[in-house]
Amino acid sequence: MAIEDIGLVGINVRMWRHLAVLYPTPGSSWRKFAFVLPVTAMNLMQFVYLLRMWGDLPAFILNMFFFSAIFNALMRTWLVIIKRGQFEEFLDQLGTLFQSILDSTDEWGRGILRRAEREARNLAILNLSASFLDIVGALVSPLFREERAHPFGVALPGVSMTSSPVYEVIYLAQLPTPLLLSMMYMPFVSLFAGLAIFGKAMLQILVHRLGQIGGAEQSEEERLQKLASCIAYHTQVMRYVWELNKLVANIVAVEAIIFGSIICSLLFCLNIITSPTQVISIVMYILTMLYVLFTYYNRANEICLENNRVAEAVYNVPWYEAGTRFRKTLLIFLMQTQHPMEIRVGNVYPMTLAMFQSLLNASYSYFTMLRGVTGK
Repeated sequence: MAIEDIGLVGINVRMWRHLAVLYPTPGSSWRKFAFVLPVTAMNLMQFVYLLRMWGDLPAFILNMFFFSAIFNALMRTWLVIIKRGQFEEFLDQLGTLFQSILDSTDEWGRGILRRAEREARNLAILNLSASFLDIVGALVSPLFREERAHPFGVALPGVSMTSSPVYEVIYLAQLPTPLLLSMMYMPFVSLFAGLAIFGKAMLQILVHRLGQIGGAEQSEEERLQKLASCIAYHTQVMRYVWELNKLVANIVAVEAIIFGSIICSLLFCLNIITSPTQVISIVMYILTMLYVLFTYYNRANEICLENNRVAEAVYNVPWYEAGTRFRKTLLIFLMQTQHPMEIRVGNVYPMTLAMFQSLLNASYSYFTMLRGVTGK
C-alpha cells in the first residue's frame, strides 16, 4: 500500500509529494524551491517592515504575529526538507505497521484503524479549511481600512510600498498566500496529529490483545505465545513513539516559545487598541494559536493516557491461572510498561495537557507583568 493511500497521513503526504518536499524526483525537485523561496523572501520583507514600525506598538505587535507565524511555517517546511530522509524512513515504518494490522486476523484492530483514519483525515481537512479561511480574512481586511495597507506588511529599503503601482503589484503578489501558507503551515500540524493518532490506535489494539489472554480454554503454551506476541508488539510501539519524538522534539520546543510569546503579545495588544476590527482579528489570531497548541498537546497526551491503560491491562491479566514461567514473564512485561511512552518538548518536558496549561499560565503571567510595567 502506498503511503498516500493511508488515511492517517495521506492528504499531507500527497501535498508534500506534489511540492517535492517529500519523495522528490529529478524532474520535480525544483518545485520545493519555487514553493518555499518566495515565502522566504516575503518573510525577510516583513522583517524590514517591522523595523519601520518600531514606534507604533499596536501595529508592531500585529505585524510581529504575522512575521512569526510565517517564519514558523517556513521553519516547519525547511525542517521536513532538511530531514527528508528521516521523515520518509519513518513514514515507511508507519506503512509497515499499518499493513501488518490490516493483514492480521484481528477484526477489532482493523476497526480501530479505520476509525483512526477517518479521524485523522477529517482533522486534516478541517485544519486546511480553517487555515485557508483565516488567511483569506487577513487578505481582505486591508480593504476596510482608511489608509493603504497590505495584508502582510512588507517593506524594501528606499521603496514607498503605498505608492502606485508598487502597492497594487505587492497586493496582487500576496493574493496566492491563502493557498501557499495553508499548504505550508497546516500539513505539519495534521501530520503530527495523524502520527499520534496511529500511536494511540496501536496502544488500543495492544490493550485489546492483552484482554484476550486467559480463560479455561487456553493452554499454558497458548497463553505464553499470546503474551510473547503482545511484548513484541509493545516493543514496536515503543520504537515508533521514540522515533516520532526524535523527529519533532526540537521543533515543538521552538514552537512552544514562539506561540507563548505571541499569545502574551496579542493579549497585551488587546489592552491598547480601540478598533473593533482589530480586536476581532486579534481574538481570532489568539484562538488560532490556542487551537494549534491544543492539537499538539492533546494528541500527545492521548498516547500517555493510552500507555497507562496498557499497564492496567497487563496488571489485569489473570496471572493466577497460569504457571510460574508465565507469571515471571508477565511481571517483567509489567515493569517494562511502567516506563513513560511520551513525546517530549525539547526532550525535556512531556507533551501533556498539564504542560499545555503550564504554557498558557506562563504566557498570561508575562502578559500581566508587561501590563503592570507599562501601566496599560
